Amino acid sequence: MAAQAAPALLPYPVSKPRGRKHLEHAIAAAVIGLCTPLQLEWGGILYASEALLALVAVWALVTRLMDAQFWRPPFTRLILFLGVTMLAYVVTDLVLGTEAQNLLRGWARPVFLGTNLTGLYFLCRRNPFNLMIYAIAAAAASLAFLACNARLLEDWKFGASAPVTILIACLVPLLMPRGVLIGSLALAAVGLLHLALDSREIGGNCLLAGALLAARCFSILRWKSLSWVVLGALAGAGIGLLLWAYVLTDAEYSQRRHFSNAWRTASLITAAGAIAESPWLGNGSQTNSFALQSRYDSIFADHTGVRYRGQQTDTSTFSPHSQILQAWFEAGVFGTAFFLYLGGSVAGALYFCIFRRRLDAFSVLFAFSLMRAIWHLLFSPFAGLARLDVALAAVIVCVIGIERRAPVRTL
Repeated sequence: MAAQAAPALLPYPVSKPRGRKHLEHAIAAAVIGLCTPLQLEWGGILYASEALLALVAVWALVTRLMDAQFWRPPFTRLILFLGVTMLAYVVTDLVLGTEAQNLLRGWARPVFLGTNLTGLYFLCRRNPFNLMIYAIAAAAASLAFLACNARLLEDWKFGASAPVTILIACLVPLLMPRGVLIGSLALAAVGLLHLALDSREIGGNCLLAGALLAARCFSILRWKSLSWVVLGALAGAGIGLLLWAYVLTDAEYSQRRHFSNAWRTASLITAAGAIAESPWLGNGSQTNSFALQSRYDSIFADHTGVRYRGQQTDTSTFSPHSQILQAWFEAGVFGTAFFLYLGGSVAGALYFCIFRRRLDAFSVLFAFSLMRAIWHLLFSPFAGLARLDVALAAVIVCVIGIERRAPVRTL
């Protein structure tokens, strides 16, 4: 059975002898992960881990510029499409005369996304286990930071939910016997906890990814019909648990969920309207105006009965609540190039990871991260820690691409 894959089963690149460079890369991945909670002010919020990854990216470009093994798909395609997105931002802002402050902040996002992707890819492409080291260090540091600031349980949805999930996805498959099966069930279980504490996005992704991986583990490969029966049954059970947990906690969180849904709806409709008015050129980096804010407020009020009470010059609440729509809204149709390509790549990698890829210690982390990346592309703004989440998903796509061209061995 697939469920009996040993936790130590790792992709071929990990099984190569680890020399000094592999140790250095592992230490660098750990240090960068530990710096994730630290923020720097650079015309906006920049995380210390992003600054370190930028240095690694520069080093990678200097030392691997002519290395054909470094410049190979899907990494090269991701960088190419990110370049198209960056060029679209530059053209739009120069044509519209975007204010310097907004222009610099708008351009910084794809630039640091590129350095995050390049730096993390450089550290993990030969030894994907460094990806897990980075994820564990980042999650542990985030929880420690929240605990030191007495915020560990203050706001589960925006605080501890993500790092707790990452630790479970990484450590359970590594440390438990039959780790993939136990890890997938643990992922589904923590998904129920997230839903009980009103973290719907992470909870839903955990339940779906956990149920699908558990079904894969329970499947007996010789009996194809039984495999699909088990898959359907567990997927149905996951959806049932999701609905049950949602209904069970609706009384406690109904008002908060109602306002969250209204906020997301107002953001998406307002962004879609602005895109329809300027689909090719876009509206410029960090664009907001009283007209857009008023449209957002009107839609929000229609859904909640609450009017916006700020000043006419206050445009602080509206932003497109989708990474794809945000790029389209700001930089036009060509600004979406990277996010659309990443979305297709993530969807393909997720399918391969759950249904085709041999189960190993990375399966739970990969499935959750890729599932969550699809949600981010559709329903999360492109700001803050999202840059690191996007880069993590993109590097997982690259690692899976490398694996598919290499044999698999056990340690």
